[in-house]
Amino acid sequence: MSWRMTFEYDPQNDVVLAHFSRCLLVSAADVQQWKADMEEKLSQFGRKVDLLIDLDGLEVTFTAGRLFGHARRDVQERFTQRAYCYGGDEMTRMFLSTSGVLHGHPVNQYETRVQALMALLSDRDAVRRRTVARPSSAHQLAAVR
Repeated sequence: MSWRMTFEYDPQNDVVLAHFSRCLLVSAADVQQWKADMEEKLSQFGRKVDLLIDLDGLEVTFTAGRLFGHARRDVQERFTQRAYCYGGDEMTRMFLSTSGVLHGHPVNQYETRVQALMALLSDRDAVRRRTVARPSSAHQLAAVR
């Protein structure tokens, strides 16, 4: 396996950018190696991150698709708050969509990096607004009395 993964932190947007080069997943061994590489790279951030994934350079074939869906779910649950993707070939996007539906993860796929980043930031902002707007338990209890 001669692929390469790079992860860089964007402090301005507080997101981790993932890039792949020649990452072809054909077999179970490929998927296991992809998962191990992802876990190793993402664990270095020491917290769950917002992940922006450039799918160009990542190719998931039919033979690896189902296993990739499980591996992707595991990685996302352990290491990300949210993950948004852009680019990529049709087959890889199809497996991402299918695994998202099967495993109950949002399918956040966009054509461009800018679209994906704007959607991620909008989602983050919406979650913050809902959290701030929620009254505290003490406030709710006082309202009941």
